[in-house]
Amino acid sequence: MKKLFLVLAASCIISTAFAYTPTTTDTEKLTSLKNVLTTVSNADLWNYYQQFATLGKAVVSYDEQLDYFLTHLRDFAYSQFSIQKNLAKQQSIPTKSGFLATYLPNISLYESLPSNCIWRYNTLDNLSFANNFPTALTIAVRYRESTCSYALPKNGDGPFQIISKDYGNGTITESIFVQTVQDFFDFAWDKINRYNERNKESWLSINLSYTGASYTDLLRFAALYNGLSGATVYGEISPAAPKYFFEGYTNTTRSGENKKLWLFPMYLRVMEWELKN
Repeated sequence: MKKLFLVLAASCIISTAFAYTPTTTDTEKLTSLKNVLTTVSNADLWNYYQQFATLGKAVVSYDEQLDYFLTHLRDFAYSQFSIQKNLAKQQSIPTKSGFLATYLPNISLYESLPSNCIWRYNTLDNLSFANNFPTALTIAVRYRESTCSYALPKNGDGPFQIISKDYGNGTITESIFVQTVQDFFDFAWDKINRYNERNKESWLSINLSYTGASYTDLLRFAALYNGLSGATVYGEISPAAPKYFFEGYTNTTRSGENKKLWLFPMYLRVMEWELKN
């Protein structure tokens, strides 16, 4: 679908002049292309937006007509994407508020949410929506694995500590950062899908989405991410190291003077911030 649409767009956008004023035919073609964008998935909308933006940067200096089309398609794709994201965000407020009312009172540590975890929120939120993944969980995993540092860890496994990847270490660029986030979603969904295929009973499956997740879904996800393979595990699962999920959630799970809020309490703190902002 992605390649088909780009071929369609290219066939409609043929430029022979640098000085460009849109014609009636051009606006009709643009409207037709926009109508196609209203039928695609949120993931494809985000993909098209990025492609239009990249192509626009490449042609802006030498082809005004093509730049006109790409600019309008870029803005329209982003607008459609944002409308759907904001609608999902609004519809999830009652569920998230109820979840917080149930679990937030049990957090034993009351330090504020680290500001560096929110610094890239819009990017992480857009990517989470495009991948139908809870933004609060994306940020919680990033914090757990690299304390939300905007850098490449020394071991080369990236901010989400995916050991099958090698990103190098040191300075990180925005494009590399975005790639590491996308790699996280691909890695996480691959584990989840393999686990769900192995555990076909509905009560055992992991059901995450942009609008939220149950406590059990979060716990099972933590178990998979904390070392278990979705292809080999069956039945109820828990993190290999309970601290990975619980640390900072209740007094009984706090060890020593460790002040970090691990996966579940960080998930709650980010969700709390989301509902206030």
